[in-house]
Amino acid sequence: MNRFSSKIRWMIMIGSFILLVFGGRFITPSVKMALPVFNCPYNLDTVVEGSCLYITEWSDYLIGSNILSDLGRLFLIYGSTFIAILALGKLWCGFVCPFGFIQEVLYKIRAFFGLKVITFNQKHKSYFKVVKYGLLAIFIIGLGFCEICPVRFVIPPLNGVATNLSIGIVASVIVVTMALFSERFFCRICPMGAFIGLFHKITPWRIKKDCTSCTACGICYEVCPMDIKEIYTERENEDVTDSDCIFCNKCIDNCPEKEALSLAVGPVKVYKASRKNYYNNNL
Repeated sequence: MNRFSSKIRWMIMIGSFILLVFGGRFITPSVKMALPVFNCPYNLDTVVEGSCLYITEWSDYLIGSNILSDLGRLFLIYGSTFIAILALGKLWCGFVCPFGFIQEVLYKIRAFFGLKVITFNQKHKSYFKVVKYGLLAIFIIGLGFCEICPVRFVIPPLNGVATNLSIGIVASVIVVTMALFSERFFCRICPMGAFIGLFHKITPWRIKKDCTSCTACGICYEVCPMDIKEIYTERENEDVTDSDCIFCNKCIDNCPEKEALSLAVGPVKVYKASRKNYYNNNL
């Protein structure tokens, strides 16, 4: 079951990456929706537009345009974004986001060559949180986030689309380099992820913990790319979903205790930890 789960996630990530980045080359949709993923608007050949542009440049669309004449289009753009966030939450980060997929590929390249991992402690995490919410403020207020966005200098060039040079190219070099040595590095400071995380309490997807089954081995914390310590330290509450969680399910994949951790949608547990999964993943 563990390997099946991992394969399914990778299949979805690969399919989403191809569709969102290169889909416009073989599909010409008459209507485009905006989904809560970092898919750069400068990537012209696309099928689904990333919501990042419409969130950070909201004033151009909600104030600078004729709302009445564009009402249907605006509803499709912003409506699809918020419906997607409420329906799946940060599953978009762990399963769909093209830049998330690129980061995971980079980290696998590091593992292939045996390069040293860069790790961070909880003190570093508090610094990242300051940066993350600072970028979120810039992102929502609309202070030219696109000029510093590293995604702009990664995804469009992959599709053969050039973008104007700006300070963002420095940010992209730093982020791509760090993603090679630190798993999902950009997700630690991603403003889109932070924005989706604001709604994490009302989305149906949860990480649940049976505290009576937990033996406090700490593996869940060790494998978590977002360094969410609470999933390990919690000893009372069943719901251990954190706003930083990207639902990569690695905590569940690597938990050695039967049903100690599980992925649930509402009251239904759709994926559970098991001893068999643990052995399949670690032997």
